[in-house]
Parts: sequence; structure tokens; C-alpha cells
Amino acid sequence: MTHKLCAVVWLLFVIPSVAYSQNFFQLNETDNEQLVFSYQWRDFDDRQQSFSFQVDKKEFLQPLKRYRGFNRERSQRELAHQLNRYIKQQQWQGIQARLTPRQQSVELVTANARTAQKQQQFNDYKRRLRDYYNERWHDYLDANFYRQLTLPPGEQGIIPDHPAIASEVTPTLRPLIQAIGEQLGTNTQRNYINYVASFIQQIPYNDLNSKLDSRGDGFVPPNQLLYYNQGDCDSKVTLMTSVIKQIIETPKMAIIYLPEHAVFGIAISRQPGDTAVKHQGSNYVLVDVTGPAAMPMGQVSEKTKFQVETQQYTVVPLN
Repeated sequence: MTHKLCAVVWLLFVIPSVAYSQNFFQLNETDNEQLVFSYQWRDFDDRQQSFSFQVDKKEFLQPLKRYRGFNRERSQRELAHQLNRYIKQQQWQGIQARLTPRQQSVELVTANARTAQKQQQFNDYKRRLRDYYNERWHDYLDANFYRQLTLPPGEQGIIPDHPAIASEVTPTLRPLIQAIGEQLGTNTQRNYINYVASFIQQIPYNDLNSKLDSRGDGFVPPNQLLYYNQGDCDSKVTLMTSVIKQIIETPKMAIIYLPEHAVFGIAISRQPGDTAVKHQGSNYVLVDVTGPAAMPMGQVSEKTKFQVETQQYTVVPLN
């Protein structure tokens, strides 16, 4: 699977009616190692918005500090090592796990079986090792914040586990969430969603060589996206997830994956013209936070709308 995730969507497929960027962004570090983030931008109604928040630098950057994009060769090397260690623990003779020549998978190699009984024993070893491999494979994905994704018509790949990452970094984003709450106060769910969407859209877009297949190099967790003030579509949708799940608790939410793209979805009342997808009885109104197009809740590009209408998407519920 070799699709790029949102790396060229805006350049090739969208001519935004409105493109906008930050009026002002500043990141200051104080003497006591506090980070102060300050923003100004214009929202969907062309009103100037602004807020600032402060965090402890070490605590803010610590979550997922060592996150790395998925690398198949690295994963298979680690799993081959675990298999051989398991073989040694079981004191099995005549079998070993080794990498295939291109290091894309692990193969099980046995010595020559001189008897049918020995061949049956080797077959039993292989069966048990395959089961062990599958268990360790899922453990490896979970431990490193990866997940498998299948897109219609059946293409599969490994991507960052955006829902798990969003939950992992949520505590570090509470000052940001509090700053947003202070600006909007008592307000409607749609106004909160549009406010956060406009804020994230105006953060500069950078695909960082992101791919939806075997690497995910372009993805950065939400805290790093804010620190570097740039990110791609799946980085931005993960930030949206982290923030909105803390502000709005009741409706069902999801990330909707399309070929080369990812958008946020929330099950609230639709308005005329809203683009939504239905999944397991819930209608998720789409929110595209990629930018640079200014797109309020329910508005998506023509390419995204076509993919939705032709059911080229996978829904991953968040709650």
C-alpha cells in the first residue's frame, strides 16, 4: 500500500475559495522553563480571534517524545529476535526464525526432518510460533502507537494510532483547552467545533513526507504539532480529537479515513449542506481541519465529497 496521506490533496485537487493563515504566532520560553503560546487569526466569519496559554516545557514535550513512524524492517527484526528468544526458552532444536532477504517478513527455517515424527514435531513448532508471532505483532503495534487500517476496496496499511495518541497527550493540552473555554464560555457545540477547527486550520500545513502505508514519517503528535507550529492532515485531526473530546462529552465522534486524507466526524444535528457519513446507526458530520482552505463544520472539498458519496472511507469511532 503506497498511498500518501494528504500530502498532495490541496495542491492537486482543491482550489480553496478562501485560504488564510495565522495573523500572528509566538512561542516564548520563560526563565523558569515555561512555554507561552500566543495566537491571532481570523475565523470563518472574518472576525479576529486570539488567545494564549502557558505550559511547563518538560511536561508538555515529554509525551510521545520518542515516537517514530512505522518501519517494517525494524518491526520484523524485533519480532524475529523475540521468536528466537522464545525458541531458546522452549529448548526447541532444529528450528529458527530469520528475516527474508528484503527484511519485510519473518520466515521459519527447520533442519532436514529425517523421520515423519520429526517433521510432525517441526510442523507443531511452526504452528505454535505463528500463534506467538501474531500475539507479539499486536503487542508491538499497541506498544508503539500503531494500528492496522483497511480502506475500500480492501487495501491495508499500518498508520499511527491516532485515537490512542490523542488520549495519551490530552493531559498536556488542558491549558489550551482551558484557554479555548475562556474565549467561548457558554456556547453551542457547533460554535465550539468551528472555533477549534478554524484555529487548527490556520496552523501552517506541512506534509513532512507523510504516507499511509509503511512509515507514517510525516505524523507528529498534537503537542509537537503545537510546538513546531506545523503539521499534516492526520496530525491536525489528532489534535482536533484531543481537544474536542475534552470540550464536548456527549456526542459520538470518529476519525474518517479516506484515500490520502483523514477528517474528523461528530454525531450532532446536521444542517442543510452538511457532508456526513453514516456508521453503525450514527451520522457523523465531517470537519476537515487540514487547511489552508477555511472550511466550517460540514464543508469538505469536492474530492472528499466524491469519496464519501462512493463510500471510499473507513470510520474509526472514538467513543
